[in-house]
Amino acid sequence: MTYRVIVADDHPVVLKGISLALAHDGTCRVVGEAASPEALLALLDTEPCDVLITDFSMPGAEHDGLAMLDAVRRRYPRLPILVITTIANPALYREILAAGVLGLIGKSGDARDIPEALRTILGNHVYLGASVLAVMGAEQAAAVDRSGTLADLSPRELEILRLFATGNSVTDIARATGRGLSTISQQKSNAMRKLRLANDAEIFEYIERLRL
Repeated sequence: MTYRVIVADDHPVVLKGISLALAHDGTCRVVGEAASPEALLALLDTEPCDVLITDFSMPGAEHDGLAMLDAVRRRYPRLPILVITTIANPALYREILAAGVLGLIGKSGDARDIPEALRTILGNHVYLGASVLAVMGAEQAAAVDRSGTLADLSPRELEILRLFATGNSVTDIARATGRGLSTISQQKSNAMRKLRLANDAEIFEYIERLRL
């Protein structure tokens, strides 16, 4: 059986590379391509497919990242999704998997594994590329842990991360919210622990990519 694949990415070279890899493998054929979230959703509405390969971040007016994945999942709850990305952030990986994505691979070294990844997720199993496994850590990835996501944060912890990611120091946040410095510092630490974020750079990327 040959499976029908829709591919979405805003880089023509990536689209071409995926199409060539699938053509060489022979088990899947590309039936449509999209370069934006809006184009992808429109294509899914008109072109039947068995599996979706999509970039996580594409330029779009409304849908991007998790919003795009949520929109696809609502319309097509049983469609297997393989996400390809340049992101290297374990908290963002968990958000993507929690959105119902079965396959997650890196754009660089993992791209050659796309045919194997598709066969795996078409069998309703999770596939994580080598670069994703390296970032998540063997213990987390083995259990495909869906905890450590946005849903685990309290409203105040999320507020602290948002304020911090916009350039405010812990002192600035304490002054603006009227809370003690130690309280703000503890809430920031709690949020990082729950999301398993290792440093401030990962906080910035997490908030920016999720458009929080």
